[in-house]
Amino acid sequence: MSFWVHRFKLKQYFIGIMIAMAIVMFHAGSTILNNWSFLDQSPFLFTPFTKWISIDSGPLTLLLFLSLPLLCCLSGSQIYIDDVESGFIWHVVQKKSLRKYILNIEMISFFSGFVTVFIPLLINYAILWFFLPYLLPNLIINENLTVLNTTSFFANTYYTNPLLFIVFYMLLPSFFGGIYALFSTMIACFTRKKFLSVTASFLFVSVLSVISGILPNIFYAPNLISIASSPVYLPNFLRVVSSCMIIMSFICISITLGVKRYVNQ
Repeated sequence: MSFWVHRFKLKQYFIGIMIAMAIVMFHAGSTILNNWSFLDQSPFLFTPFTKWISIDSGPLTLLLFLSLPLLCCLSGSQIYIDDVESGFIWHVVQKKSLRKYILNIEMISFFSGFVTVFIPLLINYAILWFFLPYLLPNLIINENLTVLNTTSFFANTYYTNPLLFIVFYMLLPSFFGGIYALFSTMIACFTRKKFLSVTASFLFVSVLSVISGILPNIFYAPNLISIASSPVYLPNFLRVVSSCMIIMSFICISITLGVKRYVNQ
């Protein structure tokens, strides 16, 4: 494991998370400054639960979630194509089994995409929790929010156990972030083009966002449904889980075949 940790120290693998951090910190700072004078008048409207970036549906929220497919690929998902370009992959497969190398590549890609989303969302909530009053959401007082069954998974949980709701909406987009990064690695395995592998997830999800607007009952855009106050139609949650499992399995199998194909050329 120390071998992979040492390799993961390159700055280029942290570009995505640094951009995401800049967005969420700017959101938290501007939210606190703009609403500080109103805390005494309407404290229930300005809490970590109502102003968290995934619930406070403003331009910065859309900017973050629309850019996640790109930011998650500016991470450890680049490690495979770096190995190919440097020729380091031949050294690795001679010293370690190819199956283990592929597994490590997949785990690194998924985990790097996951933390690129999870850490910024967590920090945004932590900053707001530190500065804003910790008041639980109220169904009557906070009726202006769009946390409804049509816009949020498990919307009732927001009013009964809001912290659990927040954690769920940290994990859901983070899981999608891992899939974006895995998709990037898969593209790299077959094209060996860095620019294409980094932008492929963003382009694919962007097209999917347009199609989902036209055919909402058939397609969905993962970056949009992972917003706590989603601006689009929400599919059945079990459908989301099953489709993610199928897609992940397909991507992992494709990565395995792509790496083996390259090594055995």
